[in-house]
Amino acid sequence: MLEAKLQQLLLARLNQLPGVRVWRNNVGQVGAVRFGLCRGSADLIGFCRGGRFLAVEVKSDKGRLSPDQIAFQCWVEAGGGLYILARDLDATIEALR
Repeated sequence: MLEAKLQQLLLARLNQLPGVRVWRNNVGQVGAVRFGLCRGSADLIGFCRGGRFLAVEVKSDKGRLSPDQIAFQCWVEAGGGLYILARDLDATIEALR
């Protein structure tokens, strides 16, 4: 499945789970203006399980994390957040149950 399609499905389905709220996190730069959380931050960010920070990076079967994405994953996990590398809709939903 294409990353964009999986991302759309995850955004819709994850927000249906009790206690889970996620938003699309667009990251980039236009001219001198940067937008998004930070370089390497996950595609979907939000909260789960009583306020625990949640980051979901969506990748295809062959997609790999960049060094910035690995650094963001370490930052999230070190702070007690939940980081999910999502390659499949059902597996991602199961990780949150």
